[in-house]
Amino acid sequence: MALSRRATIKDTRLWGLCTTTFLLATGAAFAQDSSPDETMTEGQRAAAEAARQLAAGEADEPVILNAPKPDARRVYVQDPAHFAAVTQQFVIDGSTGEVLGMTDGGFLPQPVAANDGSFFAQASTVYSRIARGIRTDYIEVFDPETLEPTADIELPKDSRFLVGTYQWMNALTPDDKKFLFYQFSPAPAVGIVDLEAKKFDRMIDVPDCYHIFPASPTVFYMNCRDGSLARVDIAGDEPQISNSKVFHPEEELLINHPAYTSRSGRLVWPTYTGKIYQMDLTAEEAGFRNPIEALTEAERAEGWAPGGWQQVAYHRSSDRIYLLVDQRAGHKHKTASRFVLVLNAATGERIAKIEMGHEIDSINVSQDAEPLLYGLSAGTQTLHIYDAASGKELRSVNQLGRGPQVLITHDMES
Repeated sequence: MALSRRATIKDTRLWGLCTTTFLLATGAAFAQDSSPDETMTEGQRAAAEAARQLAAGEADEPVILNAPKPDARRVYVQDPAHFAAVTQQFVIDGSTGEVLGMTDGGFLPQPVAANDGSFFAQASTVYSRIARGIRTDYIEVFDPETLEPTADIELPKDSRFLVGTYQWMNALTPDDKKFLFYQFSPAPAVGIVDLEAKKFDRMIDVPDCYHIFPASPTVFYMNCRDGSLARVDIAGDEPQISNSKVFHPEEELLINHPAYTSRSGRLVWPTYTGKIYQMDLTAEEAGFRNPIEALTEAERAEGWAPGGWQQVAYHRSSDRIYLLVDQRAGHKHKTASRFVLVLNAATGERIAKIEMGHEIDSINVSQDAEPLLYGLSAGTQTLHIYDAASGKELRSVNQLGRGPQVLITHDMES
């Protein structure tokens, strides 16, 4: 029996249980004795009732439900599955830990989510023979309640840069009308997709820069190899490009996965040693705040440093930074970490040090007034959900694919 991608994990497990029970015991027996044994567990009672309904012909078709409207606590878990050709994304209600559904993707998908919760999307790549053959790059847009595709936009040949799943190698403009994706063959470029018209717009050449941080519907910034930010204005037929001052020296290497919110234009970018650069990006210019240090000299001497895949998150209304850290040897910045530092972004003051209790690869935070902190373990394929204020673990969700890496949320306050 085929189940739609919109069927929840709960539905799937229930059908699996009822089928197994039905095969192991006679349906007639369940139909005749409708009173469950008081010694049964809750799961056994649910399986027995499901088997009774199936035997009676009351439940021979799956019921497919829509997900509720997205809120600030919905989280998307992208599983690139260790460079597999076919991948998946899990849609989870952070408030309950319920898996609302799943969507499929191709090779190295790059996910995005609309600020207002109206859709989520991904850039993806498939091949005609699954793992080889003719390559097709495309943008797929999903309805947030049915999880059905609402747009499938094919891109020109070999358009997008196939790179590990980093959140800001692709981005939506703040009005959620254009999808921007990175290209690196034969030279750096940014592709523009018109989501309203559901078509590819154009490819624009950019300097030797990477990451995409939209500040307005027509202006975005990129980080350049010389340590500056490139401002790219695409309002006209030809892009207008200018560079900011150099904001970090060559020896202070930035991690690959910064935190950014196009709602306020704040860019939070740590180095491998825990210095954090912050920028305020507007349509007119990039403003630079004084860097802050997440770790003391003594801690750095003891081997403390940021580590993981998605290592930093930013909460807008409280102006707090969350940084994933642990004690580690040099050049181990991609390994999982067990602690999160909570920092006042304005002063650099350390507010808390949260012991996660697990080896965590990626973090994110919901944007509501009482935020949740999400911690993802790629090794155990589990999402751990915490109260961001107290650091208490509230719930967890396991069996999330093969190697989940990236956490995406809608930049909503409720």
